[in-house]
Amino acid sequence: MALALAGLAGAGAGALFVPIGGMLWIHLFLTLSAVVVLVRLAHREVPFPVALAQLRSGGDDPAVLRARVLSAAACLQQGRPDLTLYRLKSVLPDLDRVLGPDRPHTLSTRLLSLQVRGETGDLPDRLTAIRELIGDITPVLGPGHPDTLAARHCLAEWLGQDGRTDEAEAAYEGVITTGTEHLGADHNLVLIARSSLTILRYDRTGPAKAAAAVDDMTAIVAAMERTLGPTDPTAASTRRLLTQRQGTRAGSGA
Repeated sequence: MALALAGLAGAGAGALFVPIGGMLWIHLFLTLSAVVVLVRLAHREVPFPVALAQLRSGGDDPAVLRARVLSAAACLQQGRPDLTLYRLKSVLPDLDRVLGPDRPHTLSTRLLSLQVRGETGDLPDRLTAIRELIGDITPVLGPGHPDTLAARHCLAEWLGQDGRTDEAEAAYEGVITTGTEHLGADHNLVLIARSSLTILRYDRTGPAKAAAAVDDMTAIVAAMERTLGPTDPTAASTRRLLTQRQGTRAGSGA
């Protein structure tokens, strides 16, 4: 954004030395086009309001750094993982430099970056990377912190996706046990881990032997709707999955 403003200032100064007439309008048109490009490039890194905050407070202000991370997370909610990664890769070195690599906000941002990279194929050895993060984040935040549990859940999910179901099941069970101890049985992370474990077991046993899994998911959905609300995206998607599983169970006569 500062580059765009500098380009605009330079354009204005340059216009003073262009003779009045057709050449002036051509110069202004080209200058305006260049400034539009510069502003778009700046907006890719940070939204305009965050850029203004950077100009007022400085790029190293912790509040500005947090706003940059939030802007990256907002892109993910908008279905733009490419822009999310671009902004995270831009802000992470600044977080390391200003706050330190072992500060909670830096670690949380690193977790978000790994999650997105691992799901988009931008992380060649994602299991090693997430295990390293768990090793870094646990001593700082503690084993029961939501970010620590989110990292462990991510590991469990990726193990399952890679076909390492026994390890994935054990990892989910660990998240559930630790999460229940520190956050309570109705915390959303615990409920999501329970749901993920139930789905894993359902897929392993198959519909013919899935009665227990469907019963477990019924209890999980009831807890999600009680604590998160029936319109919560996680509760709603789990309810839809339960409905599918119940239909499969009825069709199989189980």
